[in-house]
Amino acid sequence: MPGLDDEEFKSEFSNLLRVKHQNTIPLVGYCHHTAQVLLEHNGKHVSARVEEIYLCSEYLEGGTLDKHLSNEPCALVWHTCYKIIKGICEGLHYLHKGFEYPIYHLELKPTKILLDNEMMPKIGGFGFSGFLDTTETFNTSEVMRTSLYMPPEYISKRQITPKFDVFSLGVIILQIMAGKESYPKCADIPPEEFIEPVYEFWVDRMQGTISKHTSHEVRTCIEIALSCVEFNRVKRPTINEIIQRLNKIDIVECSSIGELYKTEEFAFDFLKHITNGFSKKNIIGHGGYGIVYKGLLDNGEEIAVKKLHQMLWIEDEQFKNEVNNLMRVQHKNIVRLVGYCHHTSQIFVEYKGKPVSASVVERAICLEYMQGGSLADQLSAEPCTLDWDKCYKIIKDICEGLHYLHNVDAPIYHLDLKPANILLDKDMVAKLGDFGLSRLFDAMQTYITESRDMKGTGGYMPPEYINRQQISPKFDIFSLGVIIIQIMAGKDGYFNCADTPPKEFIKHVCENWRMRLQATMSSHLSEEVRTCIEIALKCVEDDRTRRPTIAQIVNELSNIGPARSRLSPPNPCSSRHECNTEEAM
Repeated sequence: MPGLDDEEFKSEFSNLLRVKHQNTIPLVGYCHHTAQVLLEHNGKHVSARVEEIYLCSEYLEGGTLDKHLSNEPCALVWHTCYKIIKGICEGLHYLHKGFEYPIYHLELKPTKILLDNEMMPKIGGFGFSGFLDTTETFNTSEVMRTSLYMPPEYISKRQITPKFDVFSLGVIILQIMAGKESYPKCADIPPEEFIEPVYEFWVDRMQGTISKHTSHEVRTCIEIALSCVEFNRVKRPTINEIIQRLNKIDIVECSSIGELYKTEEFAFDFLKHITNGFSKKNIIGHGGYGIVYKGLLDNGEEIAVKKLHQMLWIEDEQFKNEVNNLMRVQHKNIVRLVGYCHHTSQIFVEYKGKPVSASVVERAICLEYMQGGSLADQLSAEPCTLDWDKCYKIIKDICEGLHYLHNVDAPIYHLDLKPANILLDKDMVAKLGDFGLSRLFDAMQTYITESRDMKGTGGYMPPEYINRQQISPKFDIFSLGVIIIQIMAGKDGYFNCADTPPKEFIKHVCENWRMRLQATMSSHLSEEVRTCIEIALKCVEDDRTRRPTIAQIVNELSNIGPARSRLSPPNPCSSRHECNTEEAM
C-alpha cells in the first residue's frame, strides 16, 4: 500500500477495528507479510522487497447488492429495498458521525454493500479511505474511484468533502429504485417528471397492497436520491438530514391508532414526539423493566410507551425475536403489544483520559393505552370498593388472560403478576400487562433459574421461588391467589388468612360481602363469592402440587350457577386441605 509505512498501517488498522455497527462490516484481523525476491532489472538480478497485506472481515452469505441490480428497478420486494436503503444510510451516518474523526468511504457503490442472510445491508470496503477533518475541503491528484459514483467536484477539481459519499449514496438509491442506468437518465429530466414514473412503477408493482405509510416511503426515498445527486454539493443534504427525514416518515404517518397497528418497528424520534420528549409529566407507571409514558397521537388518540431500562445482556436479535413472539399474543384479557423501537446512537465519553466512541442503545415497546388505570388503584386495606359484579368480572378476566398465556404453543409465564400489572379499560375489562419478565419455557416443566436477580415482586412470589428459585406454572397461580384475596378481603388479606383456619377465613369473607350486598345478594352471588375465596386459598398453598392449574380454575368458575347446583356433583376440592389430587410440576 504505497504511502503508508508499517506503523501507519497498524495505526490505521487499529482505528478501523473500532468501527462496529449493525450496518458496517467489522474487520477482525489482518496479515502484513514481506519477502525478499530476486528480479531482473536492466539485465541484472536485483533484490526486491515484496509486500502483501490481507484484511479479514465478517463473511456475509447474501453477497453484494450489485447482484440484485439490473437495468430495471430492483426485483426485491419494497419492504426489503427500503430496509437496504435505510441500512446503508444508517451505516454511512455512523461512519460520518460515530467517531471523533469522521470516516469518509469515497468508494461507496453496490459491490461494496454486502447483505447478510436476512438481507441486512452492511457497508464494506472503506478500509483506508482516511480520517479527514469535517470542516475542510481536500484536493488530491489521485483518481482511483469508479466514475459513475463520483461527484462532479471530484471529477473536475479532485475535491473531497462529506458530500462525496452523499452523492454516491444518491446514485445507489436511484439504481435500486429505477435501474442501473437511472442516474444518467434523471440528469436530463425535471425532478417531478422523474419522480412520478418511478413512484407509479412501485405503486403498480404492489397493486392493492400498498398502504399510505409505504407510499410515503417510496416517494421520500426517490426525493432523497435526487437531492443527493445535485450538481452543486452545497445543495445536497448531509447524512444526518437524510436520517432525520427517513425517521419522520413514522411521525407523519402514524397519526391514528389504526395506522399505528400496521407498523411494527417505530423510529425513536417518533416516540419522543408523541411522549413530549419522554417528559416526566407523561409518566403513567413504572414496571420491572422500564418506565411507562402516555403517548398522544396527532389526532388525540392515546398509546402507552414503555421505555426499557438498559439490558446489556440481551442481544439485538434476541430482543427483536422476543418482542415479535409477544406481538403474536392477542386476547381480550391481554394488553396488546403494538410494536417496538430499537435505536442506537454514538456518543463520546472519556475513558482513561481519552475520548472514546460509545454506543447508546434505546429500546421501547408500544402498548394499547388503558384508560381505567390499574387494579392497584382500586385496592386498599378494605375489600375492593367496586360492586361485586365488577369484582367478579375482573377476577374472571384475570383468570382467562392467564389461561391464554399458559396454553399458547410455547407457554408464557408472567412471573410478575400483581395488581399494578392488571390494567382496566374504560369498560372495566381487566387485561394482563407487563409480562416482560416472562420467558418462553417448554410446557409442563419446572425450572431452576441461576440468575441472582429475583423475578417478580415481594408478596406475590411463591415460597418455592423465594427459597429455591424454582419456576413452574404454579408460580403465577400463587400470585393469582394473592390478588383474588386482596380484591375480596383487602390488601392485607393474604397475611391475615395465613393465621386463620381456612373455614373461618372463608366464613368471615362471605359474611362481609353478604353485609355489603344486603338484600341484593342472591344464592347465585353467594356461590360466586364462596367459590372465588375457596379458589384463592387453594392457589396460595405452600405446596405447589396442591395448587390447581389455571384450566381447573377457569372450569370451576364457569360451573358456578343454578346449572351447576342441579347437574354437577359436589366439587371434591371444596377446601384448601382437601385438594390433593393435582399433578406435580
